[in-house]
Amino acid sequence: MSTRGRTPRGTTPRGLIPAVLAGLLLRRTGAVPVTPARADAPDRPAGPGHETEDVNVRNTALAMAGLAGAALVAIGIMIWLMGAFAASQRAALPTLTPQQTARLRPPPPHLQPDPYADLDRERASAERALSAYGYLDPARTRARIPIDRAMQLSVGRPLDAGAR
Repeated sequence: MSTRGRTPRGTTPRGLIPAVLAGLLLRRTGAVPVTPARADAPDRPAGPGHETEDVNVRNTALAMAGLAGAALVAIGIMIWLMGAFAASQRAALPTLTPQQTARLRPPPPHLQPDPYADLDRERASAERALSAYGYLDPARTRARIPIDRAMQLSVGRPLDAGAR
């Protein structure tokens, strides 16, 4: 059984002793006075307790509005400064020459106007070459046959020409 995170029986948590000693020291020095409960104020607890008055909502709202206004002013000043610095940097740059502002046209060959049609034509050409008979060279010494026919002819035969 794990005792992690739990205090064993008969011992005190590590932070409790310094807290009790600090409280006793504050009472002895008079920083926190010891006041007995008075009989004339039965609804008020004895000693230090909670605050009995509500927060002033108007002052809190004014403080929040002041903070929001200060944040907006700071953002406005930053935007103005960024614009002013950017304008001064642009003014410090030399003007561009006509050669720098001329429209560039890339040299030929230009891009394909319809690459998908070109790709379809290339695939159809490759399909015709793989599925039809024909010669591989102009001297007509080597021929090509369709893949399906080549597979039928090679089934059951060794691929090594010298092993017949």
